[in-house]
Amino acid sequence: MAKNLYRASERTLERIGKSHVLSPRNFQYACAISGVLCSAFFFFAFVAAGFLPPTNPRWSADQTVAHYLKHEKGIRTGSAMMLLSGMFYLPLTAAISAQMRRIPNLHYAVSALQLASGAAGIFTFMMPGMILGVAAYRLERPAEITQAFNDLFWITALMPWPTFMSQNFAFAYAILIDQRPNPLFPKFIAVLNLMVPILFAPAIAMHCVRSGPLAWNGGMTFWMAGSIFCIQLVIDSLCLYRAIRSEPVGGERIVDIFPSSGHPKEENTKQMEDVATQE
Repeated sequence: MAKNLYRASERTLERIGKSHVLSPRNFQYACAISGVLCSAFFFFAFVAAGFLPPTNPRWSADQTVAHYLKHEKGIRTGSAMMLLSGMFYLPLTAAISAQMRRIPNLHYAVSALQLASGAAGIFTFMMPGMILGVAAYRLERPAEITQAFNDLFWITALMPWPTFMSQNFAFAYAILIDQRPNPLFPKFIAVLNLMVPILFAPAIAMHCVRSGPLAWNGGMTFWMAGSIFCIQLVIDSLCLYRAIRSEPVGGERIVDIFPSSGHPKEENTKQMEDVATQE
C-alpha cells in the first residue's frame, strides 16, 4: 500500500511539474511581478508603522518612545512587511540578470554585477525590518535605547544606496550597448536607471544632520528618494515583463560573452559568426 501511495504521489508531482502553470515563462512572469510586490510592501510598511511622515530626528527619547507606543502593532506589522519586500526583491533581480544575458556583446561580468548588487541590496530591506522589530520588542526598556534603535532603523533604511547604484548602472550599461533594431529594453529605462541612484546619493550625509533636506525626514533623503525608488521598481518590472514576453517559447541560446576591447558592433558581428560556426 505504501508503495502504491508513493507511485501515485510521484505521478501527481510529475503532472504538476509538467503543467503550464509551472512553465519557465510563467516563473519569470512571477519574478517580474515580484518587483511590484516589493515596492508595495516597502511602501505600506511605512504606512503601517506610522512613518508617513517620518519621525523627527530632533525628537527626544521620550517623544520617540511615545510614537512607538502609539503605533506598536503597526510597527510590528511594518517590520514583517519590510522583510517580505526584501524577499520579493530577489526574484526581480534574478529575472533581470537572466534577461540581460539575452543581449549580444554583453560581458558576463555585467549581469553578474547586477545580480550580486541586487543580492546585497536586499539587506536594505531586511536589516531595517529586523531592527524595527527589535526596537518595538521591549518598549519598557530605557527610552534612550529605543531612540538608538530608531536612529539605526532610519540610517540602515535610507543610507545604503551604493549597492543600488552599482546594480542600476550595470542594468543601464546593458541596455545602452544593445544596438539591435528591436532592443530588449527601451532606452529610456537606461536613463531612468542612471538618474535614480544619483538622486539617492545625498543620503550619504544623513548621519551628519538632524534637520533640513538631508535629514531622514527631509525632502531629498526620504520623500524624493523613497518615491522615485518605488516608481522605478514598478517601471523596471513592467519593462521586464515585456522583455520576457518577447522571449521565444523554450528560451533562447544564452552565450556568456567575454569581449575584447574592440568596437561593440564589430565584436557582436564576430561573436555571432562564432556561434553560427559552432552550430
